[in-house]
Amino acid sequence: MNRTTASARPFSRREFITSAAAATGAWCLPSGAQEKFPSKPIEIVTHSGAGGGTDITARMMMVHAPGVFGTELVVANRVGGAGAAALAYAQSRPRDGHTILLVTQSHLLTILQGKSPVKYDEFVALARATADPQVLMVGKNSPIKTAQDLIAAGKTRKLKAGVTHIGSVDHLSLLGFARKAGLQALTAVPFRGGGDIVINIVSGNLDVGMLNYAEAESQLKAGDARALLVLTPQRMKVLPDVPSAKDLGIDADYSTVRGFVTLKGVPEDRLKILEDGLIKAMRGQMYATYIDTSGQAADSVAGRAVWQAQLDSFYAEGESELKALGMAK
Repeated sequence: MNRTTASARPFSRREFITSAAAATGAWCLPSGAQEKFPSKPIEIVTHSGAGGGTDITARMMMVHAPGVFGTELVVANRVGGAGAAALAYAQSRPRDGHTILLVTQSHLLTILQGKSPVKYDEFVALARATADPQVLMVGKNSPIKTAQDLIAAGKTRKLKAGVTHIGSVDHLSLLGFARKAGLQALTAVPFRGGGDIVINIVSGNLDVGMLNYAEAESQLKAGDARALLVLTPQRMKVLPDVPSAKDLGIDADYSTVRGFVTLKGVPEDRLKILEDGLIKAMRGQMYATYIDTSGQAADSVAGRAVWQAQLDSFYAEGESELKALGMAK
């Protein structure tokens, strides 16, 4: 899904080159290897347009990355098909480690629906980048004032809920939450993006919206929208008074998660360089500030093992949910 974060801006090529010039060393292959890696710019393929949440995540990582890797990094925005265009482009590139993808659960759902030339078993995890909790929100004039009100209402009638599109990450998260909370099946109303959902909860056209914090940050701060429930075990630092699912005794953990992968065929020693370099870049102060101020989980950044296990879990859960909807191929 394309997510827009108001608290960050894209960084210019000049800033990247300046950062790279400040680097004091270069990453290379182990002793005895003939070819330095990386030996050319690293391309990061995203399914998000410029300014979207995934695009911004890539560019925030890239603030520190040129100095870490000793080379320039560039973003290849390949928009279309909920990740299908990005996956097709990545498949066309050499599998030498100089092309990596920044993916979300949307890419897995696209694969499960038979809309991608890439199969899931070709994914090789590198590092997790963000975990952006899903939040249930209403407009300021909604009769639903609290999370308890929401649960009570959802048990007596079908709530009309805004999602980005049918079969999306937030749609499946909403279905999973409703099931775990014992609610009646919600009526999912699809929109083009989070901005449209915000408009419709503020205007009262929806009972509730499934959103990330950054999508409604200005409306929340202005009091036009109200966050009711964070669908993770922990509360959010930016919404300290909003209960988590765990606070209500609901076993729900739903976030929009972004992370870096490459496709099978990249040598193992290069995978290690990529994993270490990405994590080091995301430990930098600029990226840490981005995580802290945009509503992301504090433990967003993680290595290959954690990220691969989470991808496997997402894929299995997505397959189950899509089969229930009759949408899996």
